[in-house]
Amino acid sequence: MLQAIRSRATSWVVKILFILLILSFGVWGIGDIFRRPGADATVIRVGSSKVTGFEVVDQVRRDMEQLRPVFGGTLDMEQAKQLGLVDRSIEQIVQRRLFAVAAAELGIVVGDDAIRQTLAANPQFRSGGQFDPRTFQAALQQMRTTEGLYVASLRQDIGRIALTDPVASGAVAPKGLAELLYRHRNEKRRADVVVVPRSLFPDVGTPDEAQLAETLEANKSRFSIPELRRVTAVALTPEALQGEVKVDDAQVQAEYEARKADFTQPEQRRVQQILVADEATARAVADALDKGGDFATVARDVAKVDPAGLDAGLFDRSSVPEELAAVLDVPAGKSTEPLKSPLGWHILKVVEVIPEKVRPLEEVREQIAEGLRRERALDALSDRATKFEDALAGGARLEEAAAAVGATPLSLPALDQRGRDAAGQPVTPLPGGADLLRIAFDTASGETAPLVEMPDGGYLAVRVDEVAPETVRPLAEVRDAVAALWTEEKQTAAAEKAADEILAAVKAGKTLADAAASLKLEPSAVGPFTRTGGPDAGPLPQGVVAALFQGPVGTAAKGTATSGVVVGRLAAIEPADPAKDAAAVDTLRQTLQRELVGDIGAGLALALRRAIPVEIDRKVIDTLL
Repeated sequence: MLQAIRSRATSWVVKILFILLILSFGVWGIGDIFRRPGADATVIRVGSSKVTGFEVVDQVRRDMEQLRPVFGGTLDMEQAKQLGLVDRSIEQIVQRRLFAVAAAELGIVVGDDAIRQTLAANPQFRSGGQFDPRTFQAALQQMRTTEGLYVASLRQDIGRIALTDPVASGAVAPKGLAELLYRHRNEKRRADVVVVPRSLFPDVGTPDEAQLAETLEANKSRFSIPELRRVTAVALTPEALQGEVKVDDAQVQAEYEARKADFTQPEQRRVQQILVADEATARAVADALDKGGDFATVARDVAKVDPAGLDAGLFDRSSVPEELAAVLDVPAGKSTEPLKSPLGWHILKVVEVIPEKVRPLEEVREQIAEGLRRERALDALSDRATKFEDALAGGARLEEAAAAVGATPLSLPALDQRGRDAAGQPVTPLPGGADLLRIAFDTASGETAPLVEMPDGGYLAVRVDEVAPETVRPLAEVRDAVAALWTEEKQTAAAEKAADEILAAVKAGKTLADAAASLKLEPSAVGPFTRTGGPDAGPLPQGVVAALFQGPVGTAAKGTATSGVVVGRLAAIEPADPAKDAAAVDTLRQTLQRELVGDIGAGLALALRRAIPVEIDRKVIDTLL
């Protein structure tokens, strides 16, 4: 990216833009730029507590990272704002600070011991049965946060729990409420069902021209061609230039020497660890080891630690916390003196020292050569991109600019926003993929979009040659499909009429079998099924299932299904007995209990919001994001 900026800075077009930019500074002044609040500015105030822009940006980005897979990996900041995710992140920060301020005002202090105990009890940070600093650091990296930010957030959470627990401790979900909800959810019903198929009415006539035109007009979306755009694209890729780049052995050797650290596996140490809470126990462990005690035996008998959890894994200099760095100076088979960290007292034994290993040049020669070729291809590509832009700025057509840099324009067939042609087939090749489609549908007809840099280091230019607006296919082209739809609608209407007659007869007192006999249809029994319907309800659509749960035995209802119209009559009700499933009732009661506690916490947060002043500088936050 920097190389591309440097290369393009030589373009006379860019130079003119720089001159205009400097002149604009002279007219408007640049003081506002330097006075604009930055990431270290306070953007949220909750009582006396202040939140910086950095904290807000960090929270938003971490929340987006967690949610990005849900959105197919393409969630960006603008989408996050539109979906309200940014507002949610800000509200989370405000709520945590509200509880922290309230806890402080009530004298609730969360000490280091509470932090240490909470971390040690978290199974996410444990390995071999006990807290593992390396696992903890790996988890922090995965969460994309720092130890300081995580501990500060944990301190707030512990304070919030200490504040809310006394309020919520009296919240009890009554067993009777759980039993009532159990009866509602698990009640089952049986029904007799008749399906009036559309196929029962094959002769509904033949549509005339007016009827076909009316059906097409009413269903335009089913018979329309989306907006199509015919574009010409020029893709400048590093792969196209890599074959032209030559790299000799001397250059590979020099690169290897310059990057030797990249091919070096540093010395590693396999470590066992005894972690205790107090210094006295740590000293007792060290004394027992100094007297020749076996590490596992001392762990069990003196530290009261399970020997199965002693292995702390492999460490190198970069992965050892500063407080435990003394382990790097201990030879294999020896142990450190007691070392203190925020998590307690550590005695570390070096089980094995794995010497530093450097991969030889021959092993990585092709890897280095390939990297050099790509790097130089990117440099050459940047120069060509600048030349290409200059040609366009000088009035050259896209084809002429491409020829000037040895590229071949690609004329694509008319395509829609999904990258499909008029027949609905994917257009291939599609240089730039989704980026090409975005550019093509953001650019006016006849215009050439500015050259854009692609994530892989290449460049893409797109010209929109023609725009065909969304159109309804002519009747002559879709006559058969429209006629089939008209027939289906008429058959459905006939089935609806017959089903209405059956339903009326059932409501008048006839059995479902008698009401459907004139159509030679026989009822079938379905169920038992719950309120959620599903496979147990057979052909009954959800609307009919819901209607059958609203009345007594004999209740009837109808609805449209895939093959026709369904009439259902409630045949039996099977109540749910909570006494026969005590475990399920208890689980449901616990769920209600958690929801009740959550509601109380939300109510407390709302009360704190009213009592503690909150100021949010959305303008600055929006600027930072």
